[in-house]
Amino acid sequence: MRASSRRNCPVCGADTVRLTLHDVRRIRRVTCTQCGTKLEVLVPNVLYSLVTFTAVILGSMLVPALLMLMFERHEHRSALAVALLFALIFGTNEFFNRRATVQRAPERSPRLG
Repeated sequence: MRASSRRNCPVCGADTVRLTLHDVRRIRRVTCTQCGTKLEVLVPNVLYSLVTFTAVILGSMLVPALLMLMFERHEHRSALAVALLFALIFGTNEFFNRRATVQRAPERSPRLG
């Protein structure tokens, strides 16, 4: 497996926290499969906001160009635009997974539900 696809549990040290490319959020709650500890996968807030904002701007500039290329029947260029869009999406997700840290989840207050 890739080096960024798994993280160690901070409690038991087992290599059980799995990071996927399709589910990337700033804070993800996971459970260690070895010890059952509730954990959080965190991406730094400023980094997450900046990269997400940049990716949205670039993606929104790429979509109209893709539509124009499709209507003008430039198949090779439209395929390249789709490949660039997928590279942008999965590239940012991989970047977030590499910057993510795993820590113990805070206990929820019984009053909050």
